[in-house]
Amino acid sequence: MLKKKKMKNKEKQIYNDDGHTIYNMDVEHLKNRRPKKITLNNKERFALIKAAFQRFLPILFGVILCFGIAMLLIYLWLN
Repeated sequence: MLKKKKMKNKEKQIYNDDGHTIYNMDVEHLKNRRPKKITLNNKERFALIKAAFQRFLPILFGVILCFGIAMLLIYLWLN
């Protein structure tokens, strides 16, 4: 329950926890959210691996290139 307390022309509300639930946190549709086991043959598995490498290797090379450029600039600046 909220109680009002008067303080020099201002009303301050004090919250007392009485234990009732304001919002139900039970998420029933998320209980069994484990992904179903997918079976892939070797051709599909290698296609997935190839696609992952094609997606992430350019990003990896870009990060390595930026790191190398930063090291080169620090080397030139300190010498």
